Amino acid sequence: MVDLRPWVLESHISQIASEIQEMEKGRKRLADTFRRIKEKSIFDLVPRDGVLDVFEKKLAYPVSPTKLEGLKVAAVDGGMISRTLHGVDLMLIRAVAAIFAYGSEGRVQVEYFPKEYPPPAIVSNLEPLSRSDFEVSASLERLLAEIKVAVDCQMRHPMDILILDGAILPLASDRPSSSLLFKKYENVVKSYEKLYKVSSDNGILLVGVVKDSRSTRFIQILSRLAPLFIDKVEELKDLLSFDYRRVIQRSRDTEFLYRFLNVGERTTVLKYVENSEKYAPLKDLRPEWAERLNIFYLKPVELDTPLRIEYLSNESNTLNLKIVQKIASLIYSLSRHHAEFGLPSVQVEAHYQAKLLETDLDFIYDQIIQKTGLIPSLMKKTYGL
Repeated sequence: MVDLRPWVLESHISQIASEIQEMEKGRKRLADTFRRIKEKSIFDLVPRDGVLDVFEKKLAYPVSPTKLEGLKVAAVDGGMISRTLHGVDLMLIRAVAAIFAYGSEGRVQVEYFPKEYPPPAIVSNLEPLSRSDFEVSASLERLLAEIKVAVDCQMRHPMDILILDGAILPLASDRPSSSLLFKKYENVVKSYEKLYKVSSDNGILLVGVVKDSRSTRFIQILSRLAPLFIDKVEELKDLLSFDYRRVIQRSRDTEFLYRFLNVGERTTVLKYVENSEKYAPLKDLRPEWAERLNIFYLKPVELDTPLRIEYLSNESNTLNLKIVQKIASLIYSLSRHHAEFGLPSVQVEAHYQAKLLETDLDFIYDQIIQKTGLIPSLMKKTYGL
């Protein structure tokens, strides 16, 4: 229990603030040190078998915006509201694709699929799931809805790029431990594989854009290779003057890259994970798809954290630089309109179309109560009493 006596609370807050400031100094120093070697081909300085998950030679590369005129871009997002009652779980799910067709002089024609603000699907669950299993189940239902819209939209609308809101495959947290949910998870994996095939067959760039990523994928590479780089790169000797290992261990990619990248720069391209055999969702995919998922980070604006860009390559375990440049330029052009918020405009529109409110679920709940009466299964749970 926190001691709320003013003098004790002030002491705790001062201590926390001091620790944060000290860590910020370390993170800034770490980024400033690595910024000195942006132009160096440092990955040529270490044995290739130690950097097989890194496709390029440098840590960062410049990105040029591209003209959007004549392009058609789409983004898919899903909204979900859920409620756990005593004997039933209720969910409302809505998935929408926003489609921007760019004409001359900055004109944009906007379409929606299946339509503007479509009615949400109502999903109920009568299985005795734990709270954590229900959260996984709800996430899987949302993914199924989003990927179905992504596939169907491609079948009906020609486009150059399709942007998913978030990752390009299920997260580790979406993989259930309960046998009751594993079949649903397998259906999600198959849906993603269908999306990959449709995108690949139609020549559509498939991209996942993750804002505020909590990943440490990039920073882990620095942790792994920094001791080797220090011996070979003079500019990195400064790392020995502070506890850089501790700073790296307590940093995330976006924290480091916010300081490291300039606006209009991307990181080197990386494989999705260092070892796909150790990441269950990637291992659950067929190898021909798992080996084609890569990532990089992009900083489109000055006052927002970089975006994590996940994409489907056209070949396994290789880098097609033209595809990377095209994706980076497109996302940069779509995301650089506001200095404090860097996210593709079409993705923002899809988010607003998919968003649901608690009042939407209240309405559905009241309608069910009218038909059943207030039976025990539909009684609301009360927490904290």
